[in-house]
Amino acid sequence: MNLALQYGKYGLKKPTLLAVVAGLIIVLALVVLPTRFSAKTSKIALASTAWNQTLGFGKIFYISMPYRTDRQDAMNLLASTSDLKITLINGVDGDGISPKAVPDKADLRPSVLGCWRAHADAWRYVLDNNLETALILEDDIDWDENIHQIFQDLSLQMQDNKLRLVKPTAHERAHAPYGLDWDILFTGQCLDSAHPDYRDLVQVYDDPSVPSRESTQSSFLDYMGSLGVTGDDVGKKRLLSPAYGPACTMGYAITRKGAQRLLLNLSYLGLRGPVDNDMAWTLRDGKIRGYSITPPLFSAWRVGGQKDSDIDGQNLDQPIVQNGNKGGVSKNLKNSARVAMLQQLAMDNWGDYEKARIEVNIDAEG
Repeated sequence: MNLALQYGKYGLKKPTLLAVVAGLIIVLALVVLPTRFSAKTSKIALASTAWNQTLGFGKIFYISMPYRTDRQDAMNLLASTSDLKITLINGVDGDGISPKAVPDKADLRPSVLGCWRAHADAWRYVLDNNLETALILEDDIDWDENIHQIFQDLSLQMQDNKLRLVKPTAHERAHAPYGLDWDILFTGQCLDSAHPDYRDLVQVYDDPSVPSRESTQSSFLDYMGSLGVTGDDVGKKRLLSPAYGPACTMGYAITRKGAQRLLLNLSYLGLRGPVDNDMAWTLRDGKIRGYSITPPLFSAWRVGGQKDSDIDGQNLDQPIVQNGNKGGVSKNLKNSARVAMLQQLAMDNWGDYEKARIEVNIDAEG
C-alpha cells in the first residue's frame, strides 16, 4: 500500500523533510553523542590514574647498590615531595655472581654483569608478583616537578595511538592507562635512533612541560629532527615512536609480557653485552616491541666526581664529589623536581619568628 495512503488511513500527516531531519538529530543527541562523550570521559578517567603514587603503573622500582644509602635517601626524599611511592631493588655486586649463573655468551666485567643482574631481578619481581606493568628507575635521576601531569598527557596519547598493530582490548580500555601492546616503554634513555625504514611511525603531541631547545641534548634534537620535529616545534612537542636504538636504562617501563621476553632474550638465551646495549640489539632484531618518549621524562642528576658512577669504577683523578647535590644539574627537563624540592622544603624559622614579632609590635602600636 502507498505510504501516503497509510498515513491518510490513520489520520496522520505525511512527515516533512524537516521533521525527518529533526528526528535524526534527536537520535544523534540521545544515542551517538552520549556514546562518544562516554568514551572520551572513560579515556580521561583512565589517564587520571597517572595522579596516583605509582603514575598508573603496578609499581615503581628503583635500583640502588646497598652501600649507596646517599642515593637512597635522595630518591626517597624526591619521591615523597612528588607524591610518589618507590620500591627498592638492591643492586648486585657482580663479583658475587657464580660463574654457573652467568648467561651464555656473556663476557662482561663484574660491575656491568651486576648491573644486568639487578635489572633482571626487577623483571623477575614483575613475574613473581603478577604485575601487569612496572616502571624501573635508576637511583641517580631527576624528573620534572609536573611528573603526574606529564604522564597523564602521555596516557591520553598512548590510548588508541597510531603506532599500535592491534586495537586495544576491553581490559586495556578499562585498566591499562598506557596500553599493553608494548614490551618496553623507554622514558629515560640518554640517546636514541629511529628505524631507517619506519620514520613515518611517529606520534607528535603538545606538552607544556617539554624542555626548551637550550635545555635539550643535541642527540635528542637530532633524533627529533630525523622524525620531522624541527623549528618552533622544538620546546613544545613531545614524540612517541617505536624504540630502535635507545641507550641507558635510567628509566623504562615494562609489561608482564615484556618481563618475560627480557628474561628470555637477555638471560635464558644468553647475554651479548651490557644490559642497555643488549636491549637495543634485541629491539633491532625485532624480538621485543618498544616505544620511546622524546625528550625523555627522566634524566641523570650529575654532581661531579666519583659519586656519579657505580659502574665505571673509581676515577682516582677525581674527588669523591665536586659540586654536591646543591650544585647538581640535569638536562632534558623543563622544571627539575630536585630544584623544586629545595624550594618546597626551604624555610627560615628564626626569620619567620622575627617577622611575626615585628607584626605584633606594629599591631600593638596601632
